[in-house]
Amino acid sequence: MTQLGGPILLKQGYMQLKTTFGWKRQYFRLLQDSLFSFSNHESKTPVDEVELMAAVVEDASWAVKKANALKIETQRGVKVLLICESSLEHKHWFDAIYYATTVSTLAEYCSPLSGGWLQHMEGSVWVRRWFVIRDSFLLCYNSREDVTPATTTGKPVNRRFVLPLGGVIVAYHKTVKPFSFSLQIYSGGELKHEFIFAADSEPIMNVWMEVLYVSTGKELPGYEEESQRAALEVEANLESLAAGETPVPCKAHQQYTKGTGKIYEKEKLDTAEFKEGRDYFKVDHG
Repeated sequence: MTQLGGPILLKQGYMQLKTTFGWKRQYFRLLQDSLFSFSNHESKTPVDEVELMAAVVEDASWAVKKANALKIETQRGVKVLLICESSLEHKHWFDAIYYATTVSTLAEYCSPLSGGWLQHMEGSVWVRRWFVIRDSFLLCYNSREDVTPATTTGKPVNRRFVLPLGGVIVAYHKTVKPFSFSLQIYSGGELKHEFIFAADSEPIMNVWMEVLYVSTGKELPGYEEESQRAALEVEANLESLAAGETPVPCKAHQQYTKGTGKIYEKEKLDTAEFKEGRDYFKVDHG
């Protein structure tokens, strides 16, 4: 497994796995670039592992004639068929697995936990800087070489600033540069400061936004007890977003990739569109 300062748990939950003897319900944990299966959610010993490095994930509902199905084909040609618990879980698993295949491919040149290049808007000018995420802090340097050298006091040379990420809002941001996003600092419900960045591509932007999102203290979707899960999903996915909440970045749904840097409200869910798997979050770009 590729290491980016320790594996990140992207998602976990139950799915049905296609085996030689039919469909078998197992518990899955997606750790960075590998999908582990367990006999149940209490088990700590994985039954199997699917390596997602350069893998391909696609909807397989039509092929297997079952709703909410996914197919993963690994770099070695191994095909894995899965059925998710609901259409919402189907969306979440698709996005998480797709992200895992992307972060694996980008790991050698885009590793927020070990360092990477971003464009940073300083005043009205875009400047290329080297950024590192460490212990829920975003560190900015002039270049990669500035991370290692230190003065006699141990202070890194040319470190431009350190931004604590606790409670910070991660949001897409519309600028003249593509693939831009921002970190917003609120106080008393008002936006006090905003740091604006731009990546070289959409996949790199999504890698940074996912790791920043986790570093702010937010939790990615995970397993809940059966008696609570339905209510929690409704609360987390159908209620309007409050001013201080951040939508989980989602690469497969491009309506999130344009905006004005503010937090948008979700419109009410249309059940028919939801079942058909259409986009159901709409934003006002006015």
